[in-house]
Amino acid sequence: MNYPRTLASVAALAGGFLLVAGVAAAAADSLETVARPATTRVNPFYVGNRAPLLPGPLVKLPIGSIKPHGWLRQQLELQAGGYFGHLPELSRFLIKEGNPWLSPVGEGEKFWEEVPYWLKGYGDLAYVLGDPKMIAEAKVWINGVIGSQREDGWFGPRANIKSPRVHSTGKPDLWPNMPVLNALQAYHEYSGDERVIRLMTKYFAWQLAVPDADFLPPLWQKQRGGDNIASVYWLYNRTGDPRLLELATKIFHKIANWTEGVPDWHNVNITQAMRGTPTYYLQSKDPRHLAAPERNYQTVWGLYGQVPGGMFGSDENCRPGFVTARQAVETCGIVEMMHTCEEILKIDGSLSWADRCEDVAFNSLPATTTPDFRALRYLTAPNLVVSSSKNKSPKIQDPGPKYQMNPHAHRCCQLNMGQGWPYYAEHLWMATPDSGLALVFPSDSIVTAKVGDGTEVRITATTRYPFDEDIGLTLALPRTQEFPLYLRVPGWCERAELWINGRPIAVQSRPQTFLRINREWKNGDTIKLRLPMEVRVRTWAKNAHSVSVDRGPLSYSLKIAERYVPLDGAQAITKDYLPDAWRRELTKTQLAAWPAFEIFPNTPWNYGLVFDRADVAASFTFAKKTWPAASNVWGSTDAPVEIKAKGRRIPAWQVDETDLVGLIAESPVRSDEPVEEITLIPMGAARLRISAFPVIDNGPNGKPWTAPPEPVTKVTPRQAAAMKKEAEKAAAADKK
Repeated sequence: MNYPRTLASVAALAGGFLLVAGVAAAAADSLETVARPATTRVNPFYVGNRAPLLPGPLVKLPIGSIKPHGWLRQQLELQAGGYFGHLPELSRFLIKEGNPWLSPVGEGEKFWEEVPYWLKGYGDLAYVLGDPKMIAEAKVWINGVIGSQREDGWFGPRANIKSPRVHSTGKPDLWPNMPVLNALQAYHEYSGDERVIRLMTKYFAWQLAVPDADFLPPLWQKQRGGDNIASVYWLYNRTGDPRLLELATKIFHKIANWTEGVPDWHNVNITQAMRGTPTYYLQSKDPRHLAAPERNYQTVWGLYGQVPGGMFGSDENCRPGFVTARQAVETCGIVEMMHTCEEILKIDGSLSWADRCEDVAFNSLPATTTPDFRALRYLTAPNLVVSSSKNKSPKIQDPGPKYQMNPHAHRCCQLNMGQGWPYYAEHLWMATPDSGLALVFPSDSIVTAKVGDGTEVRITATTRYPFDEDIGLTLALPRTQEFPLYLRVPGWCERAELWINGRPIAVQSRPQTFLRINREWKNGDTIKLRLPMEVRVRTWAKNAHSVSVDRGPLSYSLKIAERYVPLDGAQAITKDYLPDAWRRELTKTQLAAWPAFEIFPNTPWNYGLVFDRADVAASFTFAKKTWPAASNVWGSTDAPVEIKAKGRRIPAWQVDETDLVGLIAESPVRSDEPVEEITLIPMGAARLRISAFPVIDNGPNGKPWTAPPEPVTKVTPRQAAAMKKEAEKAAAADKK
């Protein structure tokens, strides 16, 4: 028999359902589970993609719309007050006198990526915090960049027009200008300064006129030219100039081919270039371009990313055999991965990229600096038990003291890492095509945005996520207004729980989806979203069957007592890999005020985990601690949550002569040491960390500890000569 379907049953068949449990609402009020916001409409209040570019399911709000609070604001303030905010005083690249980025004729030294890297993070940090002093400093550099433009459209250092860094050609190197364009775009979004539009219009006309034979040759510009396309689209969406689409096509056909595979194994190229093909998809509409980053992700992470923390082993480049949890990644690679996730999320709305962004942001990024942001290191690994100055090459590809926490060193990472937290803060909330709002990354914050018919809503989010499960939202509106509100359900959350105005709502959520609530909202309405978290264990089959412990988006590391040993400033700066000119430019006062550090363990670290796979919940005890007064949650002694676990020490598992942690033996392994209670803390709070653990099994399956043989990198004489030549060329450029 055929029965008439109720509105509720129709909604359920469509994947959603009505708000029927405890909320007296109008017929239009509904709740449904959706993979992403639909793109059948265009948000009239915020700049999205102009036809013929495909519309995006999520639209970035202007800088200043989101005010972060809680621990995230504390991170931003620590970054501003720490070494990064003081880089104009500390970095040789930011000395204003003779700086080509401030020269009207683009003349001077230090002309490459360093100022652009710093400015794109510093400016956004200033705008997000609303710090007048920092905004004024950023504007000095913005004005310098704008004032450097030539009549033909080129801007910035003249040395990059015929760059010695471009292989044997002396052709234009457009790479340094790409991050500067990001800084200019952010400044325009904040200030509305039309000079940015005029500069970019003239510059892109110059690019269009460059002969193809001279356009985007190697190195970095060829790998990272997708960022240039993104800037072209940013301008097109504001001006509609059809020549910009012609330029985007020209760029895409000149950059490295990331559509058909991974053409380069440098960690920053991987994390940065992955966003280029989906960006061009907005114009090409070729499904291969949209599918490419997921395929490349599975390739890279399948080979080198079988570790906790969201990143992969590429301590400069990925290398066959160097795949374990002791392999590291650059801080640059970490922040560029976050940026890529944020960009792809706006293009296709797939929430797997939101999960990946949080994984990196919470578990890898905080550990790249000291908790007070006084210093940073170049490389960070999931398993890292001594952060010293010793050279760990070739087991770690990069030579030199790359694990040393040093505010004066690490060049690209020192300057580029500043984008990480500000960009994340700018994407907590996003607008949707149907004139709604989406809470993408839950965090203590206030968002002010136009919704519905243009009514301005202010939503206050109160939460201690990712350390806590609950997110509270309070709406403030001048009048009742209907609009959709999207709440992200992460991939690790099996079933979300929801309350509206204190009343429970039946929710049939799925991981990696949005809860779309459409109703007539009124002033004072409240929402409570709970994302239940449970302790889980992941096994890394390709990494010696080691395991990691997770709860919600946080992975956990062994709590190791960290002993910070300050290095005499002169000692830190007089390492052979630092040029003499840099040492001369740093005063004794600066070196004393901003020391470098080595970090050593004061407690044992060589534990394997003892747990019951059949009853994981009974093997671990989660506990909340006192919330730190200053909300500085990413320090090993301040972490507001912890997990108690059981472990046995493995005496044969030691560090080598370079302070590098030994390789993990294939699990399960035996240990005759007594069972001890051990404490696990969030991975991001651990500067010394064991995050991938051997599994202890003293039963018939357990094996004596036998460390695997060290991998060997085979380099032909020709390759060795080429590598030496490149190193000498880079060193010569540094001295200049």
